[in-house]
Amino acid sequence: MFNLSILDSNPPSADLSDDSIALNTAIASGSALQGYDPFSTQTVYPQLSPYSCFQVVCELKPLEECGATELSLFAPQESLIPISDRSMGTTGEVSYDALIGIVEDAPLVSNVNLDALTSAPDNILASAHDFGILSGSLRFSDLVGNGDANDLFRFELDKTSNFSLTLAELSGNADVQLIQDINGNGSVESDEVLDGSYTEGITLEVLNKDLAPGVYYIQLYPYSDETNYTLSLSANELAGSFNLFSFTDAAGDSTASSVFEGGAIRFSYGVENAPFLSSVQLEAWGNGELVANLGTWSEASLSNQLVHLAEVVNLTGGNYNLRTVARTTDGQEFYSPFQMMSVLSQEQISGTFAGETLNYSAGLQTGTVVFGRGGTDTLNLQALTPSDILSLNGQSLTTFELFNSTTSQSIFAGTAFDYLLLADGREIYFQGIENLRFADGSTLELQVRPNDTNFGFQWNLHVSDVPSAWRITQGSNQVLLASLDTGILTAQNAEGDIVDISTSRLITDATDDDNSGNYGHGHSAISIMASDTNNGEGIAGINWNSQVMVHDVYGRTSKNYLFGRSGVTLMAAIEETISYARTNNLRVVFQGGIQGENWLTSLFSQDDTRSQFEQLIRDNADIAIFAIAAGNGGPGGNLNDPDYLTSVAGLGKLETTHTNVMSVGALQAKTSIDGAQQWQIEWINNLMNATQVNLAPYSNRGSNLTLVAATDSPAMDKYGDMRFFGGTSAANPNLAGIASLVWSVNPELTGEQVRQILTDTAMDLGVAGRDDTFGYGLVDADAAVRRALALARDSELANFSLSQPLIA
Repeated sequence: MFNLSILDSNPPSADLSDDSIALNTAIASGSALQGYDPFSTQTVYPQLSPYSCFQVVCELKPLEECGATELSLFAPQESLIPISDRSMGTTGEVSYDALIGIVEDAPLVSNVNLDALTSAPDNILASAHDFGILSGSLRFSDLVGNGDANDLFRFELDKTSNFSLTLAELSGNADVQLIQDINGNGSVESDEVLDGSYTEGITLEVLNKDLAPGVYYIQLYPYSDETNYTLSLSANELAGSFNLFSFTDAAGDSTASSVFEGGAIRFSYGVENAPFLSSVQLEAWGNGELVANLGTWSEASLSNQLVHLAEVVNLTGGNYNLRTVARTTDGQEFYSPFQMMSVLSQEQISGTFAGETLNYSAGLQTGTVVFGRGGTDTLNLQALTPSDILSLNGQSLTTFELFNSTTSQSIFAGTAFDYLLLADGREIYFQGIENLRFADGSTLELQVRPNDTNFGFQWNLHVSDVPSAWRITQGSNQVLLASLDTGILTAQNAEGDIVDISTSRLITDATDDDNSGNYGHGHSAISIMASDTNNGEGIAGINWNSQVMVHDVYGRTSKNYLFGRSGVTLMAAIEETISYARTNNLRVVFQGGIQGENWLTSLFSQDDTRSQFEQLIRDNADIAIFAIAAGNGGPGGNLNDPDYLTSVAGLGKLETTHTNVMSVGALQAKTSIDGAQQWQIEWINNLMNATQVNLAPYSNRGSNLTLVAATDSPAMDKYGDMRFFGGTSAANPNLAGIASLVWSVNPELTGEQVRQILTDTAMDLGVAGRDDTFGYGLVDADAAVRRALALARDSELANFSLSQPLIA
């Protein structure tokens, strides 16, 4: 058995009658309701004023120590009034039931009658002492208590101000409340008490609150006996206030308030009533201390301002509170509320050109960035099962759709990432990953796997991550591919045929006939770029959709001209293609299977000059880019160039002076063993992957080599056979096809910008950085397309972390 007491925790906020004060004094002293036994039939009838607050406590013990688990009051036919809402706010005699939950037994309901007094006297605020318009500070001393039940004061603010109150020099316990007569009836309802201070004993009572212009009241009353007091008031005009403060992770993933260490946030604020604004700062606080200033602005409002966290030295992994601080020209300050931001410490995992298994084992409070790079790569999530993954690109794993999963990728470090959100709050950003593997042995394939017969042999696609790029684009009708090569079969009854290439995508004429008796050099190059994909035969072309304009520029050479091939001059081929592209608002990627100085010095037309030719290329850099074979001038090649170690050949040399020209070296997955070139490969998930790559011995190189791409690439010849097409003549259609994917995802780029993306995202080979053997490295389709996609979606954010923006 235990005793309950109903104690008045705060004196009445409105009723000023002597009877009420006397009653509440008795209750406050604990003289009322003592000895109530909930297990007996005893009933008590306390009287409380209509706005009294009350609490129910155990005698001598906290409630939980008495064995009760729940205690509430409720009136019959009405909802429960929880103990946390102790203001009665009613009048008249009302019977309340006390519901007491007992740990050992079933809940017990006992009746307690609370006889509330009649309503408070009308217009009690009318007699308040009027301080007038409060500006600056004032002090007032008096005595309150016994016959002087409470003191009321009125003041007015004519400006938005910071109001402060101090009740000091107390000889007894007194409390104070700030009131606004919102409905103007002269009485005080419970919702009109804006603030209050109810400390015990003679401790200072303090209030501090920002108030709008208007009329306010102060009510001061003793808790029991009379007391002396000194009331100090001040009102300082606020320089302004924040009507807006928000931020979000700029990456755009599904965790708006969680951001990587090297990430960025989008920040908005709005200041009002601050005509003399000097500055606004964004502060980050941690453990009660200012950690970093994230930026300073002078505008009264900003919307979606980017703040790059990588530039903030002290902002390492952890939880921070962000706020904005505004300062005026006269030194005043005002603040926004704090908002929490979680910064994930950042780990990075990087792969190479080869197919690899990359193991994830990051701890809590960690963000991980994975660059799979080339090859068929698996991200091994080790201890994680599918149930540990909340989402992949915002989708659950059970509803994940491969081709509909790239629109919500995050933008981070200038590129687009897939992202995993783990149930424990960790995040993983990744690209260049073809498979996810879970602890239960299950896998999720993230690359596109077409059904073409020879797709498994296309190591050129796998080493450059083309199947991953296909998730984002497979080519578009806004881009035109152009072949500057030996053409394609057009003659009637000629030996061979157009194989595994849709003729509806080809733009040809009678001069483009490739019927010189060999396997079809031009046919093979076009096959790499644009073979029909996912048609159950042949190979998969890099670009599935774009048209291809075909030119036989070899037909005008003296040798072939004698065999009846007409062809076109190189300059005429380029002019015709560009004219078609401009007429149809297309971007055009040229693959140039041409090598040797004669292409730059002898253009087979008396009317053309080299300067005119170069001007043609330069004038169309906005819509045209050229991937030109570096040349087969070294050992085993067909060019016999004495300068093959120091320079590319012919037209490729223009890469130095023309920002839309790329020279392409040939990369092999072979090495010399006992004097013979042997493949260095492994099969991963039935896909041929390189384990070692080298620049082909015959490939030209030097300071004017731009990039390398795979040679010995599976291609369909004009007889319907798959052959490993070699030389730099195979490397440049690989690069051209990948460049066309980049332009397909972002047609607003210029030729110069496409080249910049391809070199920026290439896989570094050999010595660190650009070198004369591999140029900028091996072209990476997935990385390049993701970079172009990020620029298309948010060029400001995508360029934010780069010292040299790609788009001004």
